[in-house]
Amino acid sequence: MNFLKYIFLIFLLFSFKINASEISKVRYIDIDFIFKNSIVGKQINEIAIKDRENKIKANKKIEKKLEDQKKDILAKQNILSKDEFEQKVLSHQKEVQEYQIKKNKEIREMNKKNVDLTRNFMKKIDKILIEYANTNKIDLVLKKEILIISNSNLDISKNILELVDKQIKKID
Repeated sequence: MNFLKYIFLIFLLFSFKINASEISKVRYIDIDFIFKNSIVGKQINEIAIKDRENKIKANKKIEKKLEDQKKDILAKQNILSKDEFEQKVLSHQKEVQEYQIKKNKEIREMNKKNVDLTRNFMKKIDKILIEYANTNKIDLVLKKEILIISNSNLDISKNILELVDKQIKKID
């Protein structure tokens, strides 16, 4: 019985061909480089910055108005009756809470918009990368961030950037 096991094991070992010439073609890519340097990536970044700056500017106006209201209420503290003062304070607090809720909602919406634009752009980059890998018979593409040491000749970021700029003309 043991003899049959050994024969089977030897047969199994010789049945597998190990071919040293079959080396996988591996390349790496810097996605951040492509996002920061591509035309559409720059546009997405500009949109995010512009939206954020506009919201900050609008929010500063509202915050200034709320701060002025607070100062006005505090200035009238000795003039108003206790009930009127408390009512104005509660009204002001409610207004501040509504503003904070609105501000948080706007921030979430801006972030969602930016994430959606980035996600759609990355999907298009993935398609270009798959097509490039198939055309150039690349077996494995790694992200640059996971590498410790590598030959710079294996970096395909610039090639992909050129393709991205040629194929992706607008933001979706």
